[in-house]
Amino acid sequence: MSADTLHVDVHAFTETALGVVQGGGPPPAAQLPQGLLRGEDLLPGWDEEWLLPERERLRQLRLHALDALAEALVREGRPALALEAAWESVRAEPLRESAHRAAVSAHLAEGNLSEAVRHYRSFQRLLREELGVEPSARLTRMLARHGWRLTSR
Repeated sequence: MSADTLHVDVHAFTETALGVVQGGGPPPAAQLPQGLLRGEDLLPGWDEEWLLPERERLRQLRLHALDALAEALVREGRPALALEAAWESVRAEPLRESAHRAAVSAHLAEGNLSEAVRHYRSFQRLLREELGVEPSARLTRMLARHGWRLTSR
């Protein structure tokens, strides 16, 4: 195989993810970039010390790309696909607020305030149990702009 035809998954993934993060947005087709949806580790089974920072770099890039993809899909009026990207980010890192903001935003874009509030409440419980903190004011304001008022629970 020549260098011209060599395909390296991590290069393709990085190119796709950086394209989304840099504002390239989602693909025009009704598909999500599969490389972002699969959360595969770089060189699974290897435990070389040099791999740890690279795995973390790729994990963070993937999370940022999923969040950016979800936001772009909401802006384009494709909230169902935005939810797919947001949920993949939530599954990868359940305590990451930006992923939950993306999910709430997609629910609100569909006009599903009750789903958005339910998601918020679930995230709020998780944060309280795991970290003893509340969701940010930014997330709470998203719901308030749609008529929801925070009440004690």
